[in-house]
Amino acid sequence: MIVTINPDEPENWLIGQVTNVLRKGGVVVVPTDTVYGLTCCIDRPEAIQRVYALKKMDPKKPLALLVADMATVGRYARGVSTPAFRVMRRVLPGPYTFIFEASAEVPKIMLRKRRTIGIRMPDHPVTRLLLGGLDQPLLSTSIRNPDDDFVNDPLEIDATYGDRIDVVIDCGPLLPIPSTVVDLSASVPVLVREGKGDVDVLEMFE
Repeated sequence: MIVTINPDEPENWLIGQVTNVLRKGGVVVVPTDTVYGLTCCIDRPEAIQRVYALKKMDPKKPLALLVADMATVGRYARGVSTPAFRVMRRVLPGPYTFIFEASAEVPKIMLRKRRTIGIRMPDHPVTRLLLGGLDQPLLSTSIRNPDDDFVNDPLEIDATYGDRIDVVIDCGPLLPIPSTVVDLSASVPVLVREGKGDVDVLEMFE
């Protein structure tokens, strides 16, 4: 089901409808400041399994955590240093994924043999309202076609997945540039992927 939401002036009643779907264990496609994401609530194991199945993902591959604020980062990430906290406060919300050691709050289904989690705070009004209404993180993964290209047209996403996804939020096509990924799980920050976010962020840790 497609739900069209105005990204400039999101309709609160539509945000509420989608929030209810997520709370009930639904799988929802949401816009971010980079690409569209296939998401579900962090406390719904069956929904998490659906996301992995829809993407045909290896369970060893991680999903990202979408959060609304820095307090939530502190709940789900361990070892957030003072410099890391300051840098994140400066660049978030924004097109970055920061990798940390996962806290005990992260569901075991997410970790398998991993001990880290990627955390995003996307700068998109619709997704930020959803996260605020849920008062919990969303797990997310990007949507790709068989050629491994990002799919950022919600109509194409809906045509591909149909009723296997509960809601596709349509905020129009997005420019398919992924987030910049920085690993902060060790003592030295490591650039994992250069994406939409400015890589000069690494200089802030020096």
